[in-house]
Amino acid sequence: MTAREPIVLDFFGMEVGVIAADRDEVAFHFGPHVVRNSASPDQLRVEFFESTGSAPAEFLVRRGDGTPLLRRAFRGWGNVPPALPPFAALQDRFCLVPAVVLARGNTPVALIGGPYAEQANVGAALAQRSWEFVSGRLLVLDRRTGEVLPYLVPLEARGRSAAWLRGAGLQSELCRAVTSPTGAEVLLVRPECLGPVAPVRARLGRPTLVQLCRSADERVRLTPRAFTAQAWPDGSAGLLEGAPAFRLELPGVSGAEEAAGLIDQEVPQEERASCLYVPDTLSAHRAGLTASLRT
Repeated sequence: MTAREPIVLDFFGMEVGVIAADRDEVAFHFGPHVVRNSASPDQLRVEFFESTGSAPAEFLVRRGDGTPLLRRAFRGWGNVPPALPPFAALQDRFCLVPAVVLARGNTPVALIGGPYAEQANVGAALAQRSWEFVSGRLLVLDRRTGEVLPYLVPLEARGRSAAWLRGAGLQSELCRAVTSPTGAEVLLVRPECLGPVAPVRARLGRPTLVQLCRSADERVRLTPRAFTAQAWPDGSAGLLEGAPAFRLELPGVSGAEEAAGLIDQEVPQEERASCLYVPDTLSAHRAGLTASLRT
């Protein structure tokens, strides 16, 4: 991007102006959060700098008045904490847990698992049951209120999970294949092409945590079981103490739809109050029904 006019993003009611970043990359990763520039004096600014010689790419965070807050190496959009919004400069306000998050009404569910687990597939199956995507990659909690906040970034899928999603007839402009730092291929999928998404300024109730595990047989099981989720920053995991928690055992991607049915049935759901602010989001057609996928 050559112009200095920032791309402005709305995260949780907070404006972030992004300077010298690739516009296409920002639009793909954060599309629903893009808003018009209000030129608010409270707007945070994040400026990106390309790598030069042995120096890595970096980003610099400033207050609206130009006061620098933080300078960090930029190693891509998938790091925790991410560069956008600049969570590292706001760690007293937010708690992050790697997860795919969906909600029905005021009830968010966080699907937690390893890189090759089936969070994206179970999430796609839940979307076919009218659950809304809240985040493709991170459970974001307000540390002051405990509320879950939308962070509408792409879902990540690898291996068989990625092949399963490709079979859904995804729109090419809403998915991308990238290479992870370990050399593995990762499929990035915008949540809008899998189902409905939550309004970017929604504030949702306490989450239910679902830990995905590989089952020893071909059965799908959902059982109440407490576990400790990995949270950033250190010391923030206490915010999740006492949250409803389940263990979801899956034989693989073939169990995604049955798993979604169990979550739909077992997780108590609370109605959401009507939302008066519904921002524009990228228009997109959903992928085909997950039931049509070959497993």
